Amino acid sequence: MTEDTPKPQPTHLTGHLLVEWAHRAARGLVEAQAEINTLNVFPIPDSDTGSNMAHTMTKAAEATSFVDANDVSAVAAALASGAVRNARGNSGLVISQVMRSLSQIAATGAIDAAAVATMLEQSAEYVRDAISTPVEGTIISVLEASAQGARQVVDTTDEASTALVLTVSTAVKSAEEALVRTPEQLPVLAEAGVVDAGGRGFVVIIQALLDVLGGHNDHSLLTALPPARVNRPETTAQPNPAASSELEVMFFFEAPEADPDAKELRAYLDTHGNSVIIGALDERSMTVHVHTPKAGAIIEKAYSLGKVSDLRIEALPAEQMHSEQLAPATPAPIIALTPAGGAATMFEAAGAVSLASNDKEAVEKALQKVGREPVIVLANGRDTTALMTSGAEIDVINTEALVGGLAALAVYEPGADWDDCVEEMVDAVSMQRWISCGATKAEDRIAELLDDGGELVTVLYSGPHVTDASAQQMIERLQERYPEAEFDLHHAEDMGQDLQIGVE
Repeated sequence: MTEDTPKPQPTHLTGHLLVEWAHRAARGLVEAQAEINTLNVFPIPDSDTGSNMAHTMTKAAEATSFVDANDVSAVAAALASGAVRNARGNSGLVISQVMRSLSQIAATGAIDAAAVATMLEQSAEYVRDAISTPVEGTIISVLEASAQGARQVVDTTDEASTALVLTVSTAVKSAEEALVRTPEQLPVLAEAGVVDAGGRGFVVIIQALLDVLGGHNDHSLLTALPPARVNRPETTAQPNPAASSELEVMFFFEAPEADPDAKELRAYLDTHGNSVIIGALDERSMTVHVHTPKAGAIIEKAYSLGKVSDLRIEALPAEQMHSEQLAPATPAPIIALTPAGGAATMFEAAGAVSLASNDKEAVEKALQKVGREPVIVLANGRDTTALMTSGAEIDVINTEALVGGLAALAVYEPGADWDDCVEEMVDAVSMQRWISCGATKAEDRIAELLDDGGELVTVLYSGPHVTDASAQQMIERLQERYPEAEFDLHHAEDMGQDLQIGVE
């Protein structure tokens, strides 16, 4: 073959090509992250779609480093697992379902042009199944158009040597055409003067596949799009303090038996939140996403139905709240004494009222927020004098640490007999062993606790010595050593300690 001889086009995707595609897509999303974030006005204008897609694809790509790149099925499975387990936001879960479909297709044979078309079609079906309320003019429409374009090529082309590149090239073109049409389908996009952010991210991913295959997109429709500048409508509405009560809750869920639709969990989420997406990895394992003002109830329900891990809770911007969602959830009659910051947010998300000050006014506001008596107070190692002398009817549970407060809160039963409920919460605290420690000794200390027995490990981390990545890596190593244990990891910013660990 001379230098002028064209390089043969791939006829199927190998493990090495999948690895290259994943890394190229991740880099492309990182580069386009700011642009995509700017486009993000639906379902909520929180400017994180680009960040979520870049994070999810990067984690998926990183997962391929642990498998043999010569094994296409193993690479595809790693991409699926990495994407589902590390998905962030609505858009990240959509990506995860594309990778899930890829994994299933790879397990059945060569990933040729026909397999790519099937993979895209199946991805679109999975995404529609994952989202409780699919909306046209979003990434769903772009993904489905891409699948339709790919299928048309496969059904009309007999030349195997060029079919794969032509199929992917047409999938890219169809995705771009659908992306340009999204403002026609979704009025909020037209009002803001943008295309759909998630759809834009998907175009980056499918374009990366074309690049890896050596194809070209010389007449991209994206070059004609105006710069990403959102026209946000002016509003005279007054800020609503209740708006901050809505949270984004995500966690990895494992059902005790095959339940790919997670019917009971989904039904509960649909009645207690919105933006519900359940992205499956297999028939028992899935990542769950919901926006809700009732995070505590949802988390409690999930724990009652199966195993919960990788729990993440984030406050949503107030401007995204719709009028019918502005009524605040009624908190449980529980006040948790906490430091200000992430720990307070964590307890609020779990359904309690947090109190970070002994100031008389702060105490009165906390009692008013609860709105009824008697009140359970979770001491969490802090001074309860101000509440004890407030005149309110109070039952103090002497939790010595934040992890103890979470253990007590987890067993609170609304509507149960008051004395029985308090007793059960006290029992939960007494059964927990806990420590606080620095980052360097945390893994060894947790191992020591587990060597003496335990099924549930709650880990709170904070401070500059423990990052999200280092905490997650530590938990992953411990999960390998103690596969029967369940780990619940929380970032409790401004806790004042590197880590608190509780074992039950």
